[in-house]
Amino acid sequence: MPIPKAAVFALATLIFALPLSLTAQQPSAFPQVNPRPIQAPGTRPGQRVRQEPCWQEAGVTKTAIEQRRTIEEGVKSQVASVCANSSLTPQQRQQEIRQIHEQAHQQIEALISPQQQEAIRSCQASRGHGGGGLHAGGGHGGMGPCGEMPSAKPATTPANPYSSPQP
Repeated sequence: MPIPKAAVFALATLIFALPLSLTAQQPSAFPQVNPRPIQAPGTRPGQRVRQEPCWQEAGVTKTAIEQRRTIEEGVKSQVASVCANSSLTPQQRQQEIRQIHEQAHQQIEALISPQQQEAIRSCQASRGHGGGGLHAGGGHGGMGPCGEMPSAKPATTPANPYSSPQP
């Protein structure tokens, strides 16, 4: 006896719908992912939301940041000049470069408080950005600022050019 098409269709629908209804009642082991990200007000679909710069979050003015960059560029220029001065011994170069960095550090602290500088570094770290600036090292790959190999034990040079030498 042939089974009517309507019965086959009803049975097939019931078989396929049953697992769906069971999974809908049980909580999933995997979190539900929203296929469409929430869009920030005033943005177009797919447009990235621009974060406020870390310096701005830290309460630093744009003028202060521009002045800090000018100081940092001046440091690079002054250090290059000291490095090019062949009449200086390596120790004299090191001393002059240390003084340049200390002076720049004082100028920057007059513009941006240590708390604000720390807030900037913390914000940048949380966003996966490097620090940058005078505190981040010279990027010389283990070389001194003039391209020389640093001595094995720097007796007079602190590890941080902004801290005082330890006794």
